[in-house]
Amino acid sequence: MNKNIILTLLALVAMAGHGQELKIDGQRESQIKKVAATPEDFMEHMALCGYEVYTYDISSLRDSVSGFTIVIREYNQQGMIDEKKLYGFRTKTMISDFNEKDQQEIYAENDADDIKRGIYRLAKTLAVGFSPVQSDSIETITLRSSRNDASPWKLTLKPIPGAPQTIYRYQKAPYQPTSFSLDTFIPLVFYGSFWWDEQAKGWRFCGETELTEEKAKTSDYFKFCPHYYIIGAVFHK
Repeated sequence: MNKNIILTLLALVAMAGHGQELKIDGQRESQIKKVAATPEDFMEHMALCGYEVYTYDISSLRDSVSGFTIVIREYNQQGMIDEKKLYGFRTKTMISDFNEKDQQEIYAENDADDIKRGIYRLAKTLAVGFSPVQSDSIETITLRSSRNDASPWKLTLKPIPGAPQTIYRYQKAPYQPTSFSLDTFIPLVFYGSFWWDEQAKGWRFCGETELTEEKAKTSDYFKFCPHYYIIGAVFHK
């Protein structure tokens, strides 16, 4: 075989291996090219796999609070059965918290979230993330605040009472807070069990896709959910 023909064929193979377009007799050849997945691709994939995140903007609280505690309240139809104060997060770190040498470096490098106010690091968001259920009776959540480490927690689930077989099935509904007070529990996410409808012979979870404190007063969730959690936060001065 002619040496030039061999070199040409090798060049074409190399181009095909790199996903480049080939032209044969001036015509573009149809092909599928692998490309890098976009952030949207990852988000859609995670949502389909059961990942959910509810994020709250807390940046407006920077002058009125110094931190907050994540609180999880557990309920059944008789009322609250447990309350756990899990983690304390700082909403801001002041430049004045550092020694004199570090303060000078921060100012020299302009390495602060709000240097005019003397705020070195400011937590601007609070997020509650849900991961796919790893077992029927456990749900893993992640509690995170920007500029802070994430903290995992496991919620114990209970089977739907009255169902003909053992079924664990829960659903989430975020709150839209409508008021703010220091040292007061502020609900962020409702996480409740389906309930068994004996008349329809099936399980149900009917109600609002988003809650407020007003809606919660009349929501079917609180009338019919046999077991649920409310994940919230208490902010401190």
